[in-house]
Amino acid sequence: MLNLKHKILSKKAILWDFDGCLCDSERIHFLAYAKAFAHIGHTLNEYEYYETFTHTGAGVAKEIETYNISCNLEEIRTDKAKHYWELISKGAAQIYTEIPEILSILKRNGHVNAIASNSPASEINLILSQQKEKLSIDHVIGIEPGMRKKPYPDLYLKALEVLKISPSEALVIEDSERGLLAAQAAGCDALWIKTNLNERFDTKADHLSRLTHKQLLQIIK
Repeated sequence: MLNLKHKILSKKAILWDFDGCLCDSERIHFLAYAKAFAHIGHTLNEYEYYETFTHTGAGVAKEIETYNISCNLEEIRTDKAKHYWELISKGAAQIYTEIPEILSILKRNGHVNAIASNSPASEINLILSQQKEKLSIDHVIGIEPGMRKKPYPDLYLKALEVLKISPSEALVIEDSERGLLAAQAAGCDALWIKTNLNERFDTKADHLSRLTHKQLLQIIK
């Protein structure tokens, strides 16, 4: 654990995934997608969702293929985004309990905390603005037109460019295989955060360790 602590604290920047890693929002995404699919008469299976949509990122296209659904893929995504915004506007998304202290410790140690997420920055900033305590976040990098989502490395490469650092100077913290693959493709070391939604999954993607939020906090203290 001492070696892992050294590896974490030796980095210049921590690049955080947002949903399911920094923010406990994955079930809110599910609820939004469930509403979008319900409008066309399809019931989204929550157990399957966390692997298909969250862990691997196969998402809407895979759901349509698997269940032979006749619909417009982009219309589903647009409808989902509307429902998700409605949910988070009501304060449905909460930051994981240990996150404020983890971010503060890293900040005091001279680290830059940046978010690099498949979600738009507008959604992330809304959720951050709702928190009672201001979080030690220095940069928010969300998906933009022309950028490929994880598992492609675009978001992490953008973060490295913005922060003016090399891949070896950054540590990615992720909760999904697609995120770990994105970090690997960008040349960054990564930690895999373990939650009650992803604990049943495995991955062949490179990562230094798999930790709960509580374990990560204990290591860096």
